[in-house]
Amino acid sequence: MALAGRVQHAIASLPQDYQQFGHHLYAPVITTEVSNNWDEVALAKLAGYVHLALERRGEKRTCRPYSREWWVARGVLVRYRHMVQGGMGANPDPMSDRWVFRSWLADNHSVELDSRNWARNWGWLVELMFDQAGAIDRLCLRPVGHVLNEERETA
Repeated sequence: MALAGRVQHAIASLPQDYQQFGHHLYAPVITTEVSNNWDEVALAKLAGYVHLALERRGEKRTCRPYSREWWVARGVLVRYRHMVQGGMGANPDPMSDRWVFRSWLADNHSVELDSRNWARNWGWLVELMFDQAGAIDRLCLRPVGHVLNEERETA
């Protein structure tokens, strides 16, 4: 119980939006309202990171709400969450095939992405989004990792 308290304290040391990003990835669903709020905060955080990365690359694309890129970010977040659930990051990507991902976007959000020139038009952006989700995830897990490393050292 003492370790759980230290982990909770470490999580509480993060800024609120990073806490909610982490909760979205790792916490069990509490209520639909809370879960949806975590989802929206996580998506906004990822979209912000992606938008900055696109600007640094000199891309004219955006990740503003309800753009196609924003919907792709939502899909990447769903995929990433599935992959890290359980805390070990060993789950397979449920939409690793681009046609499955494209179908999911079309079926769930009515967003059609052209499969032609996938790597040039969308593949690199999906990879960039995964990289950004991983970077945010590492920031969220850093305080928890410190607690767990301290615990290992004293054991």
